Amino acid sequence: MIFHFTILFWTFIFALGLEVVVQNPFFPTWNWYLLSTVPLLIISLWACQRITKRSIDVLLLGLLSLASPTFLSFIDSPRQRQWFIFLCAGMYYFALLGLYRLRHSPKDKTAQAFLNTASLSALFFYYTSLFGFYLNFSFPLWGLMTLYFFGTAFTSYKTFSSIQKEEVKKKRLLLYSIILGLCMAEMAWVMSFWPFGYLTAGALALVFFFLIWDIAFDIFHQVLSLRKMVWRTLFFFGLIGILLWSTPWRILV
Repeated sequence: MIFHFTILFWTFIFALGLEVVVQNPFFPTWNWYLLSTVPLLIISLWACQRITKRSIDVLLLGLLSLASPTFLSFIDSPRQRQWFIFLCAGMYYFALLGLYRLRHSPKDKTAQAFLNTASLSALFFYYTSLFGFYLNFSFPLWGLMTLYFFGTAFTSYKTFSSIQKEEVKKKRLLLYSIILGLCMAEMAWVMSFWPFGYLTAGALALVFFFLIWDIAFDIFHQVLSLRKMVWRTLFFFGLIGILLWSTPWRILV
């Protein structure tokens, strides 16, 4: 089942909240950020309580709620803003649908695919918007690294927690999530020295995250091999090479 009216209703409320942000643009300050994100976080919390009955499920939806308004502030074209809201609403719907289906059927692979896709999209918005905020405003590097750590750790744990193997304990899932969060915090520090825009930085961060997340996921399912890891690493470093070659370098001297 893909269509769910209640999930569609809460997705519409979330999209309506983003429309209010677009129609009432504020200069991106801390007050603007709080005014635009807090209502979206409350909507997401209510949606989780009504749909999945678990407040912890707000972690992923909260990531979209935190990142979407900031990302919108960097989009100038009204048409592109509407497309972005449509995309966010789609990811919000599939995230909530995946959480709902996994609660009733923990081994539902289609729901897991929905959740993973929504997670990657949310992380791309999150990494990109935070790096854009860091580049455009007086935001400290340690704050960027801290937010990268927590966003990555929470999202990783949420996607890992659906693994139902007996030998995989929750403490191990938490440990791997923390390690991935630390890796992405270091990645934020490395990217702060690179002369790239926030879109390129967000794409690079997502590629790196997916590489280490995919390796951890295979470890949990006991399907990881050295040959598979080497080929996958070469492939993703190839993607990073293409990104670095195709993006403009703005070296400040």
